[in-house]
Amino acid sequence: MSGPRSRLALRLAYDGTDFAGWQMQLDRRTVQGVLQDALASLLAREVRVVGSGRTDAGVHALGQVCHLDDPPEWPLRRVVGALHGRLPPDVRVRGAALVASDFHAMHSARRKTYFYQLHLSDAPGGQADVLRSLPPHRRRTFHAVPARLDLAAMRSAAAHLVGIHDFTTFSKVMPAERGTVRRVHAVRVLRVPRGVRVFVTGEGFLYGMVRLLAGLLVDVGTGRVAAASVPGRLAAADRSLASHSLPARGLFLWSVDYGREGPWGGGAGRSGLLS
Repeated sequence: MSGPRSRLALRLAYDGTDFAGWQMQLDRRTVQGVLQDALASLLAREVRVVGSGRTDAGVHALGQVCHLDDPPEWPLRRVVGALHGRLPPDVRVRGAALVASDFHAMHSARRKTYFYQLHLSDAPGGQADVLRSLPPHRRRTFHAVPARLDLAAMRSAAAHLVGIHDFTTFSKVMPAERGTVRRVHAVRVLRVPRGVRVFVTGEGFLYGMVRLLAGLLVDVGTGRVAAASVPGRLAAADRSLASHSLPARGLFLWSVDYGREGPWGGGAGRSGLLS
C-alpha cells in the first residue's frame, strides 16, 4: 500500500470547558470529533486526525498538535479559513504546515509543556469562599487559592521534581506496559497579575500527573506540605502520599516541541508555514 501523498500538521487552541477531552468518544463532544467532522465537511470524505496526546475533559490547549493525510492542495490560509467556517468558536487553528510523510504528531514529539493557572484570592474564610471569589472572566480557566502562597517554598519543591523519577505517587493508575518513570526537564513557578502559573516541561506525562504536581505545589505554598518532603514522596511511589488533584479548568497544554526538524522548528515544515 502506498503512503500518503502529503501530510498536514495543525496547531490548535481550544477552550476545553464544554468538551469531554481530546479523544473521540461515543455520544460525547470531543475536540478530535468536532475537528474530524469539520474536515469531513470540507473534504467530502472521512478524515482521521492524530493528536500529540490526549487532554482530559475540561483541559484547554494553546498548542495542541495533530496531523492528517492527503489534505486539499490549497494555500494553507484557505484551508485554515475554510476550517474556521466549519469549526465551533471554542476551537481555532493557530498554525498549519506541510510536513514529511514520516512526521507523527505523537511519536515525533520530543517534549511537551503544560501550565496550570492559579488565581490568588484575598477572600476571608475557607476554600469555598476563595472559590466563590473567582472573577467571572477567570472562572473557566483559573483555579482560586489563597493569596498567601509561599512562592519561594513552591520553587524549592519544584526543583526536586526535575530529572528522571518514578512519578507513581503523582499519577493516576497507569497500564503496566506504559511504565511510571518519566523525565521532567523543568518546573517553573511564575508570578502573573493576580495569579501564579506553574509550567511543567517533560518528555511525557502520566495520567493526571500535571494536575497532581500543581496540587502538591499549592500544598507546599500554603504550608500543608514541606518542600523537603518531596524527594521522599517521589521515592515512595505511593499514591496515598499525593496531594489533591487540582480541577481541570486551570490546565493548559501550552506547546509540543518537535525540535528543529518539526513543523514549527527552524525551517522544518516543507512549505506554507502559517502561525
